[in-house]
Amino acid sequence: MAESVTSWKSAGGNNPDHIGGNGYEFSYTDGETGEKKTIQVDYGSLFCDKKQTGYDCFIPTLPNCDDILITHGHEDHIGGIAHLMNLRRKELEEKRARGENLTIHCTPFAREMIKKDLQGNGIPKEEWPVFDIVEPGKPFEVNGFKIEPFAISHSIPDAVGYVIESPDGTRMMTTGDFKTAQVPLGQGWDDKQIAELAKKGIDYLFIDSTSSIQQGETIGEAEVKTGLKEILKQSQGGPVISGVISSSCHRLHTIALALAEEAIEREQKFREEGWPAAEPQPRVMILDGASLLLARRAMNACGYKLEDIIKKETGVDIKIVASNSKTAHRTPPDQRFYVCTGTQGEEASLLKIAEGRNKEISLDEMRAVGGEDMPIYVYDLQSCIPGSEAKHQALEEKFKQAGCKTYFPSRYKPNEYTVHASGHASAGDVAKICKICAENSPRPTMVVPIHGDPQQRRNVMKIAQENDLTACIFPNMVEMNSLGNKVISWEVADKSEEWIGVNDLNNDFRRPYYMYDKVEYDAETKQRIKTDTYKYKKAPRKPKEEENADAPKEEINETEKKNVSARKKAEPKRSEKDDAKAQPKADKNNADVIAQEVMKRKRAKGK
Repeated sequence: MAESVTSWKSAGGNNPDHIGGNGYEFSYTDGETGEKKTIQVDYGSLFCDKKQTGYDCFIPTLPNCDDILITHGHEDHIGGIAHLMNLRRKELEEKRARGENLTIHCTPFAREMIKKDLQGNGIPKEEWPVFDIVEPGKPFEVNGFKIEPFAISHSIPDAVGYVIESPDGTRMMTTGDFKTAQVPLGQGWDDKQIAELAKKGIDYLFIDSTSSIQQGETIGEAEVKTGLKEILKQSQGGPVISGVISSSCHRLHTIALALAEEAIEREQKFREEGWPAAEPQPRVMILDGASLLLARRAMNACGYKLEDIIKKETGVDIKIVASNSKTAHRTPPDQRFYVCTGTQGEEASLLKIAEGRNKEISLDEMRAVGGEDMPIYVYDLQSCIPGSEAKHQALEEKFKQAGCKTYFPSRYKPNEYTVHASGHASAGDVAKICKICAENSPRPTMVVPIHGDPQQRRNVMKIAQENDLTACIFPNMVEMNSLGNKVISWEVADKSEEWIGVNDLNNDFRRPYYMYDKVEYDAETKQRIKTDTYKYKKAPRKPKEEENADAPKEEINETEKKNVSARKKAEPKRSEKDDAKAQPKADKNNADVIAQEVMKRKRAKGK
């Protein structure tokens, strides 16, 4: 009789060139019956430059199962799901007719981000997968595997790792993207929780390698908040334009908290100088970019409404609005704090502002209202991602040429201000989880580095060995027999890898029309080469008006809705030309109101 075998395979993530396209397959083959059971962890996209590759992105080969566990809602972990629904449409239709479904096991925030992707890619709701919501600390079973989710810290809420126990008892822990610093929203890393899981035995530990070459432990958002408050103090008299990655929701909280605390400290200083008491007035936080508005919608849906959280934490009311809102345009320029997409110089909000192509944010308009000498501050709150150095530098140079004061942090050199924290484990974080497993697991634990390039994974191996754990050498596949912790075979990472090339023939994210090619990564040429084209049944397109109805809009509360409705009834009808003429005047009037208030304070102080 053949031995039962548990296996792990990297479909994407352990790439020879750069990180992304994460997908990990866990399988069990019964030695007696030959039956194979499979689950998958994550199914993400691998980003690329379309001008160089001819593709919008790459995704791993299609999963060989109908159960996918998601660690968190970043595109490199969920971005393949919408394309999977396209490519398997006919098969999944037949399965639904038999009462079978593709099931996504994930936390609430990951579900909201996946739903956004499905909607944006035109997947009809009746075709959506079933969502099974997981909670840290609450085990469940999928296809014969016992699953234990645990909370971890990352740059997005509700991130989890999993302990996966196969039918033969092999226990495998996969961290997902993690760090050990605390996070402001939701649950995060807990040493005790990891230790309790390790006490049950860990045979294989799959560790995020992305930032393993960085020394020490990755900092938390508390340090970023301190840095933001420092630059806010240096940014008086003009608007601030900042860049973030849209799904970095903890960073959005940090910005809002820094604005509120800076306003409190500014008001306290006024009082100490003898000015009359007044309520703290933080800058208005203005979001620009559809993906930011969608992230905010997901946060609200999961109970992470920033206005309520900041009010509870500081007692201060903060306004968070969309860039196309009346509130944004009527706010005096020096009271605006813009949060924009496009931190790496890609075609997004920041680049459009720098080149004068942003419909809602104009450097010229702000100077027309605030004066030609008004300073405009531009801060990138994300360090440069490897491979984006040229675009990143060019973006900063464009803002400098436009007369802005800039601060773009370096990834590799010490920075004056701390305005970015990675969501990934540095060497100290990797050492911590290795040490916890070494001290608590009654079984010998083998470390398998994932989610990294060869150098990053090599460093995780070195750290594991320093903490008395063994490590596999760059495997893309590991097989274990029923005794556990015995490698039968592995396939190394520098082999030719299979991918699916995703090409939007419309080049329009609002109405995409996808073609999917089978491509292989050739280690010698370091190119992904097309070998075939997939045929698939396309979904019916929705009418344009329905798509527009799904587009993200500024969210306002019920009181504001009533006020807006009452104003509309009371105001005479106006044309768009009238509104365009009135807008600069309205901005100027608001600036005058602020100036008058300053004069009142000065007079009050004089008395």
